Amino acid sequence: MRILLDTNLWVSALISASMRDRVERIIADDRLEILADPDLLAELEEVCSRPKFAQRLTPDYVAEFLQILRDRLSIVETHSQIQVCRDPNDNYLLAICLDGQAEFLLTGDDDLLVLQQFEKTRILTITEFEQTLW
Repeated sequence: MRILLDTNLWVSALISASMRDRVERIIADDRLEILADPDLLAELEEVCSRPKFAQRLTPDYVAEFLQILRDRLSIVETHSQIQVCRDPNDNYLLAICLDGQAEFLLTGDDDLLVLQQFEKTRILTITEFEQTLW
């Protein structure tokens, strides 16, 4: 099963023990191929370096987390130009889903959740996905 986790879930996993447990369960599930692209990884790194997060996250902790992700994620080369989301900054996530043939996009972002479906990708919260999978 091919899935994409929005940046907001990765950041939540870094700062919240309960979300980290949930995301680690997803990472550990061999049935799941977790997609990303270089832009998502760059955004995650940039967000983690913002002052409000940098105070809570050491550079070593972030670097270790990013390395775990790089080792586990399947990197998608995106080519599609998508203009569907009401927040244009989220369209790149839909491009990853389309070009990576994702079955699910997990997010907490209402601008994406309102879509419910994009092409063949269902857009769910992590809770909805957990109820579907487990």
